[in-house]
Amino acid sequence: MAMQNNSSYYFLVIVCMVLMLVNALKNDKQLIHYLFAIFCGSLCMVGVQKLSAPTIGVYHYLIGLFTCATCNVSWLVSRTLFRKSKPISGVHIAVAVSIAGLIMFNQTWHYLVSIDALPFPDSQQMWRLKQGMNEITVLLSSSILVLSFWEALRGYKQKNESQKLQAIIFASSYAFAVFNASILPKFLFSEADIKAYEPFIITSSALLIVLAMQVVMVLQSRDKTHCCNQTESETSDEVNRVKVDEPFEQMDISPKLIKGINQLINEQQLYLQSNLKISDLAQALSVPEYKISRAIRHYYKVANFNLFINQYRVKHAQALLLKDEARHWSILSIALESGFSSLATFNRVFKSIVGVIPNEFRKQNDKVQNSSLPELAE
Repeated sequence: MAMQNNSSYYFLVIVCMVLMLVNALKNDKQLIHYLFAIFCGSLCMVGVQKLSAPTIGVYHYLIGLFTCATCNVSWLVSRTLFRKSKPISGVHIAVAVSIAGLIMFNQTWHYLVSIDALPFPDSQQMWRLKQGMNEITVLLSSSILVLSFWEALRGYKQKNESQKLQAIIFASSYAFAVFNASILPKFLFSEADIKAYEPFIITSSALLIVLAMQVVMVLQSRDKTHCCNQTESETSDEVNRVKVDEPFEQMDISPKLIKGINQLINEQQLYLQSNLKISDLAQALSVPEYKISRAIRHYYKVANFNLFINQYRVKHAQALLLKDEARHWSILSIALESGFSSLATFNRVFKSIVGVIPNEFRKQNDKVQNSSLPELAE
């Protein structure tokens, strides 16, 4: 049984290590890849801690310090997967860091108790503090698990078929993992058996969540690629159809449609959503996608939807690069704040529009305080 237990933890470590490296070494990394790699790394340390406990004794609590990015980071992952606009803010990071701090406090406490090195004048008071911190940790962790589950199902009716499938995969896997780890064993095993099967229970629950996250990431990446190809195809088809069938004077580009597009882009700044699609604008304005595409080409004089949105994103990025308060922001931070999903895409698009990469633009304008930004074509 001991060997089987070790095999479960070894399997957890190997799978999480492979997924962590795959996402960390991607060329076109996005925020979700960084978060997922951190989550997998923390689960690796969970397995390492369990495996090392029999051999290194109390020092396994020090390894436990690196297991502080599990449920809290899984929440950040779920927000990034299912939120379109600004999924993570300072408040979310603060909550995640607070939970990490509580976990590290708990591991440090166990280590000090185990080596009988608690330098506290009133141990009774400190034990009460420890119990209180435990309760806070459990409460926050439970709340975070519920929020992670809810992120997938939030706005379910407004999702398309692919998004609904992703939500079902994530939410059902999350729900079953929690059920498998906390409720199901109570029905199937005695207390002694639960302890014996604990490695398998922990490993199966953790891997279910990890694999569900990876599957959703793959599906979203596939949808994004398909959407780009479809947009280019639809744009080409529409151009050809207009040339053959419709003179420009007969095109149905209503002032109401232009007003609606301007409101979504200029007032609501929808272009800051990293995964914005032409279907999102069409749905928001209740018009067919081809009318949005036609308005972009013939009213705004822009070749396609992607270029139209990227112009606004680049203009927003230029403004940030020139701001004094954003002077110390990294180029990656500027990219994410401007609606780009990765640094590589940001550099490529920025250079194609401005002529230089963002870092070079910042250097060129480092001593210029009131540079005028190029205006979009009317």
